[in-house]
Amino acid sequence: MTLARSVSSRQTGPVVAPNVASPQISELASIAALEPDLALARLASRRDGLTSAEAAERLSSYGANVLAVHRVRAFAVLWRQVKSPILLLLLIAAAISGFTGGATNAVIIGVIVALSVGLGFFNEFRAATAMSALRSKISQSVSVYRDGAPTRASVTQLVPGDVIELSLGSLVPADVRLLSVDELECDEAVLTGESLPAVKDADAPAIEGGPLTNCAYMGTIVRQGSATAVVVTTGART
Repeated sequence: MTLARSVSSRQTGPVVAPNVASPQISELASIAALEPDLALARLASRRDGLTSAEAAERLSSYGANVLAVHRVRAFAVLWRQVKSPILLLLLIAAAISGFTGGATNAVIIGVIVALSVGLGFFNEFRAATAMSALRSKISQSVSVYRDGAPTRASVTQLVPGDVIELSLGSLVPADVRLLSVDELECDEAVLTGESLPAVKDADAPAIEGGPLTNCAYMGTIVRQGSATAVVVTTGART
């Protein structure tokens, strides 16, 4: 996807987001290679963020900032119960008993298998349904600049070009290019497995092929400091 190449840093008129193209892994790297103000221009944004009209128009083009929703499927839960090797062995044993005249043993084994599968399915399906319902009730908000002023908004409403604030303990809500930092460190263990937080620097453009130290990734956590950043990619494009 490619946004407008340049825009005045004090522009107040609406900026029209283009149609969505196939996400490119190199998009974040290409933004990281630019100075902060040039990165904003590339994303057709400004230091004081987008207007509400711009954000709404981009939201209709890019969609909500959410990943795939996990749905509880009864068949999938049932399949996880019946694919157990132990249950397969019990069914084979029941079949052998039935063919060799041990009908009573076959019935007993069959009842045990049915009860095991039924109870396992009931417990897992109930737990998965409860977890799904709990997840749907959890909402996360972020400090984002709209119409020139900071406000709280749902992370699902973020779009490329939004300028957000990150603080200690924040969950990074999208892939972002840092504009300014104050001793920022992010825990990226969920992506890299590294136990130590990564130190971030907003000023230096990223070197081709090098680490994107001036970016933060969706799902990572701010362990120290604070920052202002511009959203580059959202949802499944992160």
